[in-house]
Parts: sequence; structure tokens; C-alpha cells
Amino acid sequence: MKRKCPRTLDKPLLLFGLEVEDIGLLALVGGVGSILFGPIVPGTCSMAGWVVLMHFKKGKPAGYLFHWLYSQGVDFPGLVPPIYKVKHYSIYGKCANIKEITLS
Repeated sequence: MKRKCPRTLDKPLLLFGLEVEDIGLLALVGGVGSILFGPIVPGTCSMAGWVVLMHFKKGKPAGYLFHWLYSQGVDFPGLVPPIYKVKHYSIYGKCANIKEITLS
């Protein structure tokens, strides 16, 4: 007996052509904008943002927007700061009072 096997077993979840994080971001912007400005302008901006994101992410891998923002210098909590904000990476952090360790 033959059964059909899908070729993409780990296909990402897409809602209306966007990833869940993108939909959440658009919903957050539209919701906060609706509280501040009323429903028409933020709703229109959310629809326009959806179209822009669809064209921006066409043919790109999952998570592309997050990695692109990080490469542009946006700092996310919990990650190493982007290269645009830090000149030298060190295991000691930014402390100025670092004592040298000498072996005697």
C-alpha cells in the first residue's frame, strides 16, 4: 500500500503568507495605534505593512527579518550586541577595573 509523503515535514507555520512573529508585530502596531488614533489609520497602515512584508520576505528563509534587523544594528535583549555598537568583544564585559592575572 502506498501513502503520500509530504516533501516538507518541517515547513514553518504561515498565517496569511507571513510568519507568526510578523503577524504578532502587525497586530501589536495596529492594536496600539487603534487605541491612540482610532481604527481607520492604523488598520490601513497594518494592511500596507502586511503587503510590504510580503514583498520584502518573498524568496527569503524563515527568520530573515529578525536576522536582517540584527545585521542593521538593532539590539535585542539576551543577544550579543551588534557589531555596529561594540568595537571589541570580551569575556569580561565593559568593566574598567579589570585586574591583570599574573602567573608567578
